[in-house]
Amino acid sequence: MRAGELRLAAPDTVIAEAVFVLSSPRLYHLPRPEVRDLLSLLVRLPGFRLKNRRPVLRALDLYATANLDFGDALIVASMEQAGAQVVYSYDTDFDRMKGVCRHEP
Repeated sequence: MRAGELRLAAPDTVIAEAVFVLSSPRLYHLPRPEVRDLLSLLVRLPGFRLKNRRPVLRALDLYATANLDFGDALIVASMEQAGAQVVYSYDTDFDRMKGVCRHEP
């Protein structure tokens, strides 16, 4: 690390909380695409360390475009990265996602 360079590590849950706060009607009430754009900039910063950077960025895109909540979008993005197609859930929102086959437990 060079002098004056800042590094920060955060878990995925920090991004999930930021999505919640920025999109909350009681707080900032930002539209989904704006939330995606703001948080994608943060996640892409060179000094920002995030273990699951690619799935988080993909989840932000899905959140903005597929009308999924961020948690579900992160599940779909993680499934895509792993090459998985089946999710066990009662959440019917997954039924709208191409390439995802939902089974009830």
